[in-house]
Amino acid sequence: MARLLLTILTATIIAGSAGCAKFETPVDSFYGTSYELARQSQIHNPAAGISAGPPLGLEGNVAVKTILRYEKGFDKPAPKTSTYSVDSGGLTIK
Repeated sequence: MARLLLTILTATIIAGSAGCAKFETPVDSFYGTSYELARQSQIHNPAAGISAGPPLGLEGNVAVKTILRYEKGFDKPAPKTSTYSVDSGGLTIK
């Protein structure tokens, strides 16, 4: 009986200490990379945000059509969807 308790205690201590061990994950190895890249880019070209010309993007007529299509999406109400909720009593449909 004492040997069994000692075995259980030893296994618990080993499992507990293994859970507290720090292993490097892929996230840890790349932590801060985007910050450093942005920082180095700004050091390389500090005037990068200053633009001498107009912003580049969609042409005027394409941009107008896109904005009108976006705004037209709010004219009609969203379609009604069924809502399901699960509780300890089972499935209920509202």
